Amino acid sequence: MIRRRTMFAGAALLAAPGVLQAQEAFPTRPVRVIVPFPPGGATDIIARLVCERLSARWGQPVVIENRPGAGTIVGTQAIARSAPDGYSFGYVISAHTINPALRDDLPYDTLRDFAPITQVARAHVVLAAHPSVPANTMRELADLARRTPGGLSVATPGIGTVMHMIMELMAAATGAEFVHVPYQGGAPALTDVMANRVPLILDPWHSTRPHVEAGRLKVIAAASATPVPGAPEIPLMNATFPGLEAFSVVGVVGPAGMPPAIARKIQEDTRAVMAEPATAERMASVGLEPVGNPPEEWGAFIAADIERWRNLVRVRNIRLN
Repeated sequence: MIRRRTMFAGAALLAAPGVLQAQEAFPTRPVRVIVPFPPGGATDIIARLVCERLSARWGQPVVIENRPGAGTIVGTQAIARSAPDGYSFGYVISAHTINPALRDDLPYDTLRDFAPITQVARAHVVLAAHPSVPANTMRELADLARRTPGGLSVATPGIGTVMHMIMELMAAATGAEFVHVPYQGGAPALTDVMANRVPLILDPWHSTRPHVEAGRLKVIAAASATPVPGAPEIPLMNATFPGLEAFSVVGVVGPAGMPPAIARKIQEDTRAVMAEPATAERMASVGLEPVGNPPEEWGAFIAADIERWRNLVRVRNIRLN
């Protein structure tokens, strides 16, 4: 509480006459929210759900602008180039911290060009296998990978996704070799694993669960740092291989220079709408666990995650192809 009062006091001292009053009234006109995906995906769904409730709460239109392309870079660049007045911000996913580790040609600086607002939610990622795979635990799977010439193939929704990075973490933590088989999305990857064309897949639990329950796949372990909601019986990778953990995350950032008081208001109101029963239920239905942390905590996560992935890229000599 003391930190929060200090932040607001500092903002008041720095603001020109009348500026803080305008911030307190935010928003007084329509707000634009950039989503770096086409309409209809999980990130777009949750952004629309949250923004609909923010619009009702603020009494102003909150308009979604879909800007897909280049592994979220197109939309993220649009956020960075927006006016830093609070009336434009946008959604990012795990690619926000992975891209700086993998790419030297980003048209923005992920730490310098954005104002963190909040981590909206996280999703639990699981490692699943075709039922014929002769391993049922992480230890057995690592041993199998070591015995398999060339290693075991793992399907993911694409290069540079958090699932790809988790596969690289698996290789680093276990000392076994895993071969990345990237797809254009999770659906075709699931199809090929269920057809036993690829033995393993890393994908969000929400997507994998129906196929596990139907017996078309079996789950080996979750990459989560905490038990999977609704399925606490799923083993955690880090119980066998400490440090082997990661979530798929969804968060909100604005352009650098956004007034801290406005970033805080967006965060607090976003957390409030996520606590509404209807919103929480809808988020759970698409496999998302609400977070809603303050800007400084979300910013610290972003910085630490970038460093984590850079270290992994260096250790594993990962290259985009």
